[in-house]
Amino acid sequence: MFESKLLYLIQTLAIAGALLLLVRREARLLQLQVLVWAVGVIGIMWRYEPVAQLGFYSNDQIQYAAIVRILTTWNWADGESSSLFWWTEFSKIPYPAAAAPLAFAGIHFALALKTISLLCLLALSRELLERYRAESLKSQIVVLYLTGCGLIGTFFSLVALRETMMMLFVYRYATDRKIRSKMIFLALIFLLRSHLAAALLVAEIALATWTWLTRERRVGFAEAPVLIIGGVTLGYLMFSWRFNGIQGYDIFRRLQTPFNGNFGITETVQTASNFAGLQFLTAAEAFVRLSVSELLLLRLVFSDTVLIPLGFTIVCLIVNHRLSNRHKFTLLAFTIYVSIVTNTDFNSFRQNIPLMPLMGVVMLDYLQERRLRKSVEQTHGLDEADELSTQHATRNVRL
Repeated sequence: MFESKLLYLIQTLAIAGALLLLVRREARLLQLQVLVWAVGVIGIMWRYEPVAQLGFYSNDQIQYAAIVRILTTWNWADGESSSLFWWTEFSKIPYPAAAAPLAFAGIHFALALKTISLLCLLALSRELLERYRAESLKSQIVVLYLTGCGLIGTFFSLVALRETMMMLFVYRYATDRKIRSKMIFLALIFLLRSHLAAALLVAEIALATWTWLTRERRVGFAEAPVLIIGGVTLGYLMFSWRFNGIQGYDIFRRLQTPFNGNFGITETVQTASNFAGLQFLTAAEAFVRLSVSELLLLRLVFSDTVLIPLGFTIVCLIVNHRLSNRHKFTLLAFTIYVSIVTNTDFNSFRQNIPLMPLMGVVMLDYLQERRLRKSVEQTHGLDEADELSTQHATRNVRL
């Protein structure tokens, strides 16, 4: 056992050393992410042993490690792994497939998966820091904290789970302008979490429709509430369509929306809790493993899981009445996705993590515009600042 732990330790240090060389000229926080990852990964392994560590936080890690083992031993053509369902739904294939080359090279299965988690976090963090030209340590901390790449992103880089890969792919899907690239990322997201991909696609269609309907109107502060109501309706409709079944002439009787289904106070509170990162307060006791006090303590430790959705909600509903296409898409995607998830037994902050980078972008865009407006006001006066804000709001800002 000691030999396996020692080998794991050596492999972890070798990977961390190679990545530190790779990011040596990058932002300081990227280097810090690598160091924290190395210490955290070694600590988890030393505490729980190389095999038992897969039960730390979530036993989904056992599934991914088993899939990597199947891929590297060429057993994927036998048994359940030969089915279409295994490849498209069960295996979450983009994540274990990315780790397979490292496992082929002799890296421990769990460590190979955790390395991919870290690489996805580093790639996303680098893009966000470049996007906002964060050069000082303070600005880097703000950018990464508000986009989920700080506390919660670093935590998920320590475990063999697919969250950081979904964060990266969702951000890439939303920011890439090329149709071909967007379709590739949407397909990868579908393989990682199908209902998330569906929410993104429907949000694109809904945004295009809304933009056409309001092309000659300024909706102002009413726009965000309307988009939320529309998103909840679409999400509820999608869930009804997928899980209630549609056959023949039953389509109009069986499809349900918040207006003709059993959507009431309970469902409204459950949906609203996602906008404050407090889903556990509205979840059924049977699906909550920890006490309320323990969950509140975790929210204090991982404060970004509360402040990101809460800040995003405040920006969209209260302080910013000039939502760009970027903001509208994020609001629609999040609302549609949340209204699907709240109909299941898996409504938790973990479900919302893939969309946190986009929610953070909404807040950072607002803060950036506010700083710019304040600077223009001081140098050129209020009128020019108003004109600048109008130009910023009306230009093509689709990601």
